[in-house]
Amino acid sequence: MKPCAVCGTLFYGGPDRFYCPDCAQAKKSGSTLRSRSCQDCGVKFLGGPRAKRCLGCAHKAQLESGRRHKKNGTKRPLGSIDKCVICGNEYAVVSGRQKYCSDACQRIGLLDWQRDHKKGYHKTSGQDAKKQARREQSKKICAYCLRPFSSSSSTNTCSAYCRKENKKLLQCLADIKRGTKRNLKKYEKKREQYREECQNDR
Repeated sequence: MKPCAVCGTLFYGGPDRFYCPDCAQAKKSGSTLRSRSCQDCGVKFLGGPRAKRCLGCAHKAQLESGRRHKKNGTKRPLGSIDKCVICGNEYAVVSGRQKYCSDACQRIGLLDWQRDHKKGYHKTSGQDAKKQARREQSKKICAYCLRPFSSSSSTNTCSAYCRKENKKLLQCLADIKRGTKRNLKKYEKKREQYREECQNDR
């Protein structure tokens, strides 16, 4: 159990989850605009996932593309025949950027691009180092005493004592589910007393 990095709500999640489900959904539904580096001049600008150039360089590139088109003409006129880059079947060109013969091949091409893009982004963005840094800074809440603690491992308890006592309580619950008579209140009372002691020590 850990506190959400945005709202502080306690939630269960893996080592790389830092937001509760509500805050995570809100972040995903937000804008995809991020700070990008222009591939031509290197200046920082605000753009979407596929943005490669700032406004100035994008305008220059568009003008240069227009000059080349006027000079060389259309390579694939509308109505001409070309081959699908996925299956190799021929198709009639109906768009200047068309690469695929059908919606099925278009979907396969899009998924391939997404995989390659994610692999490249993962290697160049330093995500591993960022995740490790966030793991070291993130706080967990001990399942037994409710004290906050830091740990890069997958443990949900802050100490050997809490781990041992929590294991006893969970074993008691498991035995009760199997039909064995156990005194669950004894373990719960001990846990509540220890939580109060920890609360007073803060």
